[in-house]
Order: sequence, then C-alpha cells, then structure tokens
Amino acid sequence: MLSSTWSGGVTANSAFTPGPDAVAEHAPFLGTLRLTETRMTTTPAVFSPPSVLGRDPQVFPGFAISFFTDKGDLVPFTQDVIRYASRNQGRSYWDVIVQPGRVWSQPGDSGWSRAGFPFALVNSIEGETHNGLATFLYKDGRVSNLRFQIVQQTAPFYIKDEFVAAGLVPATFAPAAADQLSSLKRGYEAERADAVPVARWDKLAAKIRGAELANFDGPMRASDIVLSGLDYQGTFYLKGCQSAGGQLPWCDRARFGVWSATKALANETALLRLAEKYGPAVFEMRIADYVPEAARYRGWHNVRFEDAINMTTGIGNGSTKREPNDTSDGYLDASYSRWYEARSTQEKVAALLKDGGVYPWGPGQVTRYRDQDMFILGVAMDRFLKSKEGPTANIWSILRREVFAPIGIHQAPTNRTIEADGSEGHPLMAYGYYPTISDMVLIARLYQNDGKHGDQQILYAPRIRELLAGPNPRGFPTGEKLPVGETTYINAFWVTSYVASDDCRVFYPRMIGWGGNIVALMPGGLTGIRLAKSGETADNSEVDTSGMAQAANSLSRFCSQPAPVVVQPANPRRGQRR
Repeated sequence: MLSSTWSGGVTANSAFTPGPDAVAEHAPFLGTLRLTETRMTTTPAVFSPPSVLGRDPQVFPGFAISFFTDKGDLVPFTQDVIRYASRNQGRSYWDVIVQPGRVWSQPGDSGWSRAGFPFALVNSIEGETHNGLATFLYKDGRVSNLRFQIVQQTAPFYIKDEFVAAGLVPATFAPAAADQLSSLKRGYEAERADAVPVARWDKLAAKIRGAELANFDGPMRASDIVLSGLDYQGTFYLKGCQSAGGQLPWCDRARFGVWSATKALANETALLRLAEKYGPAVFEMRIADYVPEAARYRGWHNVRFEDAINMTTGIGNGSTKREPNDTSDGYLDASYSRWYEARSTQEKVAALLKDGGVYPWGPGQVTRYRDQDMFILGVAMDRFLKSKEGPTANIWSILRREVFAPIGIHQAPTNRTIEADGSEGHPLMAYGYYPTISDMVLIARLYQNDGKHGDQQILYAPRIRELLAGPNPRGFPTGEKLPVGETTYINAFWVTSYVASDDCRVFYPRMIGWGGNIVALMPGGLTGIRLAKSGETADNSEVDTSGMAQAANSLSRFCSQPAPVVVQPANPRRGQRR
C-alpha cells in the first residue's frame, strides 16, 4: 500500500480485516480520504459492452469520503449513494456506497494504523451492487494508497458480465470538520444497538436438531447465491456470504442491490404508511389528480393508487391475451430504455406517459409488470404528501422518519432521479433501494406484526392482514408457474403456496427482485431471505422458495389446525384477495 506498484489480482478477503495478531489502532481516524480515478484490473479483462452510456465500467470512481472512528469501528460520515458518475464527474460508470469497517494495527507496521471497510459500486439508474472491500494505512495526517477488490455482486442489467476487480488507488488525506462528531457517534451507536443479531447457520442447526434445513436454497445453483438465511426467534441465521475472496467480511453491514424487492420494501410500505396516517381512501385516489401530466392521457384518467401498486393500470405495450395471463408480456419492450435512461423526474414521467398504450380491459383487471407504474405511484404519493404537509415534505423522508427510524433502520440509501439543478431527486421506488440484512429483516418483522411496532401502529393493518399467509389464494394471476402452482401478484408481493400435507396448504407473500432476490414472509413470523445473481430460468427456479418454506414449516408448523382450501370468486377491482 506504500508502493507505487502492485502485483494485481484478487487476494483473500482476510487481508482487508484484522489478523490474528492485530491490536488496537495507534490513533483514531478523523478525516477525508480523497481517491483518484483509477483503471481496475478485472476478470473478464474486457467487459461486454466496454462502454455504457458513454462511460467506462472498468474505471474505479475518484470520490471523497470522510470517516471517524468509534470503539474500533471506522465509520463513514454518510452511507447514502455518493454520486460520482451521476454528477458527470470523470470517466467512470460508477457511483458508490461506503459502509462501516474497522481500524487496527499490526506488529511491524512502523507505527501505521490500518483501516478496512466494505463498499459497493452502484449506478443511479440501475439497481445492482458490486460489493467489495478496501483498506489503507494512516499515520500523523498521512494516508497510504487504497487497496481494493470487488468480489461479489447482485444481478447486473446493463453491465452484462459478472466480474471481479482489484486495484491500487492513489489517495490523499484532508481534515474533516469535528462539529458533527458527537451526533454522528450517537447515531452510529444507535444503529449498531438496533441492528438485528446475526448468527451462523450451524447455530440454528444445532439449536433445532431434526429441522429440515438442507434444502433451504432449493434448486438455485449455489454459485448464483450471494447470501441466504432465516429470521427465527429474534435472530437472523446466515448460511454464508461467499465471494471470490472467501467469506465476505462485514456481511451484516454490507448493502445489497435488491432490484424490484424495492417495490414492497419501499413503495408498498410508503403507501401503507399514508393509509394509516390519512385513511384507506388513499388507495382509491387517482394518479392523474396528483400527476396532472397524466390527465392529458385517456388511459390514466381512472387509474388509482391501488391499481399502480398492483400493476393493474391497464397501461402497457403487450398483447391483449389474458387467458392465460403472462405478466411480463410487453415489459422490456423497445420503449423501456427511453424511460430507464431518462434522468429527471419530469423526463421519466413524460417517457412513461408517451410510450404506454391502453389495454381494452382498463384499470384494476390484469397485472402486467411495469416498473413505470411503480415510479409514477411514487411521484403521485410524494405530491399527495406535499398537498397535506407542505412543499418541503417528501415521500422518502416520511418513510425514513415515520417507518424506518421507529423500527431501528437509521440509514436508507436509494437511487434517485438525476436533476439538472443538482437537487436531491425523486426516489425511483420501483428498484434502487440498498438495504442491509438487518434492514430487510426489520421491515419484514413490521409486516409480520400487522404493521405494528411496540405500541405504535405504523402501517395500515387491514391491508397487511389480507396479504399475509392463509389457506386461500389472493392476487392477480401472473402466468408464472412453480411446482406448487401459479403465483399471483398483489400489493407489490408475489404470492405462492406451500403444501405441508394433504389437508394443509398455505399461501404466503414474497418480495422479489431481479436475479432471485427474495424476502419471503412465512407463517409463524418466520422470514426467509435469499439474495442472488441468477438469470431467468425456464423452470423459474430463481423464485422457487419451497425449500425455505419446508425449513420454516419444520421449525414452526404452518397448520396446527388444518383448514380447507376455499376458492372464492374474484373481485375485479380488488384482485383475488380473500
């Protein structure tokens, strides 16, 4: 790290963490690390494509990040997305998120202290993370080069290749202001105190002997799995966090791009907060009343918030075949990239209104998967909120302050629109949220408890009770087939079933994102999580959660009193909710 040259390549992740002979750091760290844009050594050596939107994905961004130390932890001043490429700086394709790490010293380092931390490369129009580790030395207001490697990722979209990378980055030190240090330390200590305990998977196996845990990950290839585990009796049991450099250190602190799991983790959660705060009439409000641009398009006149969260707007570019339905019909059509690449809120709204055709069945009838519907719902909710609370109110701040903070989530980085005036931008809401394991578990627990935390009712309980596991199916048909039958879609959740016995069949909802990212809310308050980088498969194995359900059922029997499966006629305006 003190040399101007290096041997290159990925090494064991343990090189970025305290070794067995490590002792406390020689001095605390308070300062700003300024990094120089640097070409990475990558595998594969050439990306496909080599350039994306005119920017280079094989260049490490030259950003600046301030840190402080707290009880041996190295803590960034911000865990929000640091916009580098999105602000048109340098040549790199990447923005970045930095998470807390550690400081220490090693014998023989001549008075230098070491620092290591996890980070993720991201891009503000996309939804994956490329997770890595970095380390540097510091002493007396000086810093070494930064050594980094990228060893794991969730599923990519524009960057077609899964890749690993490494590099040595020239770095300089600058003082950081100490005026916010006390509040930053208080916030970080609260963050650590509120985090969900994470234990090794073998601890669960030892605790519950005879549980059917072996098939937890189901048919998905092990090489596609980033991490998986189960929330059981107050602890999240992690199967592992494997990467190209071995187990990924600080996996519990790392942030992961979960793509469309954002639709439930953030968009539905925000909608349920508004319903609890202002009443269930919010479900019936019309998009066009709060996005007046939509009022100029006939197909949007009667589309409600309810229709957008179900993706039953009646807008899209697929076929008119609905028996059987194919929910992805027309999804990634020729117009999608115009909306996807549009930078500002205004440009995104204009693109989705211009490019969406009108289906003959109208809103509230058929689910057709559209990120655009989730985005415009987020814009409409934001403008509704401003009509109630004034022009400074915004939907992400309400989500953070009134939902996330009370349940113990203190950071909430997300991708936003990129505005020409440099303003914060609107959260994408369809994808782009970067949670930790703890964040996903805490949100899942809020749903499992009918939207209540302690004595506080945070989310609208009747909607959640309709959603959670029961003996009857609910939602709109998707055409997606699993071994247990067709999945349905409702309120940003994908519903599937588990057959425990001839007289026991339960239906349970799942948050799902591209690549096989899944948060499954199962009976008994158990939540299974799997993050992955799988492509779509013919047998839909990337979204098969039967193994999770089998393991959860062996720990907490889903049907202590078997109930018959009752099929009732659908309500076309409310979906097939029973």
